[in-house]
Amino acid sequence: MKNTFIVIALALMSLSCQNKEAKTINYNILSGNIGSTKGGELNISSLNGFKKTINVTDTGFFSDTLFIPENGLYNIRFEQVRFAPYLSKGGNVQLNVDAKKPASTLKLSGDNIALNSYFAYKASKNSEFMMNRETSYNVDESDFEIKINNFSKDLEQHLEAVKDIPEGIKVKELRAINFGRLAKKSNYEFMYGHLNKNRDFKASDAFKGELSKISFDNGDDYLYSSDYQQMVSNNIREKAFNYYEKDSLPYPEAEAQAITEINNETIRNVELYKSFSMQLTRSSDKETDLNKFLSASTNEAHKTSIKELFESLKVLDKGQPSPKFENFENYAGGTTSLDDLKGKYVYIDVWATWCGPCKYEIPFLKKIEEAYHGKNIQFVSISTDKQKDKDKWKKMIADEKLGGIQLITDNDFNTKFVSEYKIMGIPQFILLDPEGKIVKANAPRPSEKELIELFDQLSI
Repeated sequence: MKNTFIVIALALMSLSCQNKEAKTINYNILSGNIGSTKGGELNISSLNGFKKTINVTDTGFFSDTLFIPENGLYNIRFEQVRFAPYLSKGGNVQLNVDAKKPASTLKLSGDNIALNSYFAYKASKNSEFMMNRETSYNVDESDFEIKINNFSKDLEQHLEAVKDIPEGIKVKELRAINFGRLAKKSNYEFMYGHLNKNRDFKASDAFKGELSKISFDNGDDYLYSSDYQQMVSNNIREKAFNYYEKDSLPYPEAEAQAITEINNETIRNVELYKSFSMQLTRSSDKETDLNKFLSASTNEAHKTSIKELFESLKVLDKGQPSPKFENFENYAGGTTSLDDLKGKYVYIDVWATWCGPCKYEIPFLKKIEEAYHGKNIQFVSISTDKQKDKDKWKKMIADEKLGGIQLITDNDFNTKFVSEYKIMGIPQFILLDPEGKIVKANAPRPSEKELIELFDQLSI
């Protein structure tokens, strides 16, 4: 009888353990309210390949269950909101923020509240530092050194005040604070020269000394610190530009070469992923580029994501109906929708007044518009400037005497037309046929001879 009791007890204990395992929670609940918005998509991601899009209603409410692969920092992006909270399995985080004033209005509740409040404080201080560029950067080297050292000490003190920090986070965050200091230092030479209109300005070797000692091969720091990520990416771009100039390689090939030279597998995989995510949307031979990526990457999550992107881009193939925009404000008055433009070829320039490469194309675009005036094509420029910068948009149109149909989106990049075209960088040029079908979702730029060759093929 005693033995029977023991067997039953052990069975119950086993069943209890099984039930506990079955109830293990592997998700985080993220919710909140965002003010001053018409709604849209909130994007959450990590460099390990996790991605999720949450719908934000027109009242600003959102809520979703995130099946995160691991506890850690996750990047949140919505309009001007840029924040990386700590999310844990079984936890929940709520945030309230005004989309127009995110740095000063972000409030958090839920799990890890003290730690996430620290991250919110850090984000607001970094935003303040960049917004006040004149005050931050237009000082001599010694004063700038003091400024960024004090900035780091302030963050360290706020971090020390946080109790019950998850294991390993404090050490990583202290390193991240230092990388933030080094990132600001690496920007100093350019920013000081820019603010003083002196392109030839060079910081002293003594000031830059520690920057030359940074190792760009630490996978753990790369996945944790956005400042370290940025410095690694900048280093890759410098190498790629050297290959582009010295070896006359097309820039995508030069960038690919620089990335393949990275020793750390984690960093190499992520940089490949970031690069191909951009390139694939602009590629003229998507299948070849997809296969190149699949051969080069060893990260299965990244491979799955790129395959999904490849499939999603098929709706932008030649002959597919174009995504539409509706009632975009027209500089000439009233509003214009894509359906209003049927009957002629339509060459669309997606641009912004703050975009240097966009402004570079303006003289070429003006010449082409003049050459094709009265022919079977309409030229449309769609600005992604923010509504608060609408006067800058109008001023540039007037000052540059821009022709064609000049439109502006109602919510900068956060419009259905931009998202459906998978536009990740501007300028992007789009060519549609008279029926509103896609000829090229990533058409040649006005500065490229291939554009006239394409127009000739179509007998425009």
